[in-house]
Amino acid sequence: MDGSGVISAIDRLGESPVLVLGAGGRLGRMCRQYWPMDHDLISQSRQIGLGDVRFDPLLDQSALIAAARGKRAVVCLAGVVPKGTREPSVDFGLNSDLACAAVQAAKAAGCPRVFLASSAAVYGRQIGPLSETTRPCPISAYGRSKLRMEEEAHAIGIALDQPVTSLRIGNVAGADAILGGWHRGMRIDQLPDGTTPRRSYTGGVDLAKLICQLTWVPHVPPVLNVALSGAIEARSLLDAAGLPWSYRQATADVIPDVTLNVDLLGRVLGHAVPEVNAVKLVSEWQSGPRQQACAV
Repeated sequence: MDGSGVISAIDRLGESPVLVLGAGGRLGRMCRQYWPMDHDLISQSRQIGLGDVRFDPLLDQSALIAAARGKRAVVCLAGVVPKGTREPSVDFGLNSDLACAAVQAAKAAGCPRVFLASSAAVYGRQIGPLSETTRPCPISAYGRSKLRMEEEAHAIGIALDQPVTSLRIGNVAGADAILGGWHRGMRIDQLPDGTTPRRSYTGGVDLAKLICQLTWVPHVPPVLNVALSGAIEARSLLDAAGLPWSYRQATADVIPDVTLNVDLLGRVLGHAVPEVNAVKLVSEWQSGPRQQACAV
């Protein structure tokens, strides 16, 4: 490995792999663990030992360009996520900075496509199923930052003639507030009809598989919902996991349902998106290493 850790790691692997930025985050770790093709992934992190290459994409553009060169896609999972329900002071503007850096580097490196990790949070509390044509209406600082990231990165992509796709990812088992955030004394919101909040979900295995499949598709829309078909109640996940919990009365700001329409994802991939299943999600989550919150 050379001084930057970039070139030698690239040379020893596949001819046209994928570069994933943000290997130290929860989604990045899942992609590293579950990527369905051997020798097909180069992962980046700022942290020692968490990726194939180590550099800061905002401080070392030359390393980012070198890492993107010869790749069939750059997948930017790097970013800032909420660390608590009240969204403490974090710089969500980094989400735009990282995405724009990825787009510019991909163009400079001749990489044909860029995928950005956006979020279902851009839809806010609208009634679903939510499709890519649903007008975004984020209500959280995180959701607003992801929408701003989409807009700024896509503007750069258009200016540079660089294809960019924002993946509006639903909840991911183990990187969520329910399974990943479970703790003793866990309480979940009970809605007026007696149910608990419903969310579109995927697991780490399916997320890595879906992203990998998308990197092989020649033309992907600029915005794409990513989740398994359907939605799951919070209590169904905890019950399937055998984790104790109790109800609390939902406050007015609780979003009761975030169900993503994934018909377009199915058309892009050429096959129907599988239905979500709580037991399968939990089994997968319990059989793999627990994803700890960490920096990218």
